Amino acid sequence: MADSVAERIYYTSAALEFEATVTDVRLHSREGESQLWQVALDRTAFYPEGGGQPWDTGVLRATAKSGAVLECAVERVEEDEAGEVWHSVRKPLVAGTVVAGAVDAARRADHEQQHSGQHLVSAIFLREMGARTVSFHLGAESSTIDLALREGMERLSEEDLLRVEILVNEEVLAGRPMTAHWIEREMAQQMMERGDLRKIPEREGPLRIVQMQGIEFNACGGTHVADTSKIGAVLLRKVEKVKQGWRVEFLCGGRAVKAARRDYELLKQTAGMLTVGMKDVPGRVEALMEKSKAMAKELKKAMRQNEPGVDSK
Repeated sequence: MADSVAERIYYTSAALEFEATVTDVRLHSREGESQLWQVALDRTAFYPEGGGQPWDTGVLRATAKSGAVLECAVERVEEDEAGEVWHSVRKPLVAGTVVAGAVDAARRADHEQQHSGQHLVSAIFLREMGARTVSFHLGAESSTIDLALREGMERLSEEDLLRVEILVNEEVLAGRPMTAHWIEREMAQQMMERGDLRKIPEREGPLRIVQMQGIEFNACGGTHVADTSKIGAVLLRKVEKVKQGWRVEFLCGGRAVKAARRDYELLKQTAGMLTVGMKDVPGRVEALMEKSKAMAKELKKAMRQNEPGVDSK
């Protein structure tokens, strides 16, 4: 059994490759899934699921004295109640084994863009409209925040969305540094009283504070970009009313570019089928809908006239 929890490399370094020693191994099965081995290390760069951010994936490699290499794909990373980080793999490793770990760089970069983008989007909604973020979800394709509007504000409009999107992207271009440091809870409480922090996590011990220079301080244990320019373009896709407030869907960086390209291709394909230019698609669709309604009206009229006992004169 491990004597202490793993050193979290991602707290102090952006390194995605590292060496570590296996401290504990256990069998683990999740309902509806095949059996996995869970491996604890003395240090890790793998981020475990938490705070709305998904876990990292990658590989652990163990090299035998003979030179043979055992490669284990890391499929999931979780933190238990004691703070230990468990790496789920399909091949067993032995406690005491030295392994080389490598985090999937593309997945990490994507999560950093989306998570940092969420910090910025939430901060601008709060600054401009007094709308407070009550939850955050980073999905496989898009991310969302749920907002509680300030007193007296009844709804969040598409115009509000566009205004915030413009301001968010201005801050992206500003390249504001994002830094993290640890503080004691007493100092965090003082920051709360000054209005520098909006919320203090319930967990005990020192708190990790992420600062977006000139924008906000946030108690957060997730991974982030070095400055706002690395977030890339931000798209606020839609807003809808949900049970706990107003939900905003957004995309950052690479996801925003992919979505824009996908939307463009769909619009181009639709324009081709309608034999019009892309900017004329809405007008052509509206005309076709009006024509369809008129034809349906004429058909309904004709059917009534053909009913038994109806004079067709």
